[in-house]
Amino acid sequence: MKQQTMKLRATMQRMSSYAVALPLAAFIALPLAWMFISSIKPADQLFSSPPRILADRWTIDWYVTVFRDSGAAVFFTNSLIVGLASTLLCLVIGTLAAYALTRFDFPGKSVFLIAALVTYMFPAIVLFVPIYMILNALSLIDTRIGLVICHTILTFPFAVWMLKSFFDTLPREIDEAAWVDGASYLGTFVRIVLPLSLPGIFSVAIFVFVLSWNEFLFASIVMTSTELKTVPVGISEFITSFDVRWGEIMALGTLATVPVVVLFTFVQRYFLRGVLSGAVKG
Repeated sequence: MKQQTMKLRATMQRMSSYAVALPLAAFIALPLAWMFISSIKPADQLFSSPPRILADRWTIDWYVTVFRDSGAAVFFTNSLIVGLASTLLCLVIGTLAAYALTRFDFPGKSVFLIAALVTYMFPAIVLFVPIYMILNALSLIDTRIGLVICHTILTFPFAVWMLKSFFDTLPREIDEAAWVDGASYLGTFVRIVLPLSLPGIFSVAIFVFVLSWNEFLFASIVMTSTELKTVPVGISEFITSFDVRWGEIMALGTLATVPVVVLFTFVQRYFLRGVLSGAVKG
């Protein structure tokens, strides 16, 4: 009787989980599905009344137009370069900072952590003016390096806090044993701590890359040359004062979503493992 009660309780919990998860998944997936379907609809059926999910015929004209007339390949190349560079720079600086915060005591440690958290709470637009002035003084406006610095500044506080939580899960005794054996601080960090923290580092890398890939505010103002624009900025160029080219927007939006979806499809197991390992200490 007790075993049947436990099975019934487990079944009810599973059904409750599905009852919550399925509406949430539909809420997220339906706009994406509508975007994809709209990207292969002909122009005369994009705004049919009443709205129709399926069209009488399908077309790839919007995708052809995007690649032929808007330079989509250039947008994707720039987004990929900036995203990878921002991720690498943020991880290098963030892992070193987080490791120092978890293993060493120094003046201003608490102030640094609080400042990083407070900085992350500010909207990006509040930080834009001082960052822009610094980049302008360094002649980094309209350069990929300038945008990489912007994205690194935006993601660094989050990366430090997340990586600190991952390093906190590793016993300090591991480092001390390596130091006793003659390993340097940097050698211990590279050879022992980093391999044990790879799931967490991988999770932070995904977050930083996706944020850089989707970021619009800094990319639209810092990058002024057409050959340096990223995908979000390229999508916005289809919105003009006289027209909104919905077909091209849906096509380029679908293409911009595909890399992120594919990335999460292949790495979701490692991403969840990293997030969960950083969420529980001990």
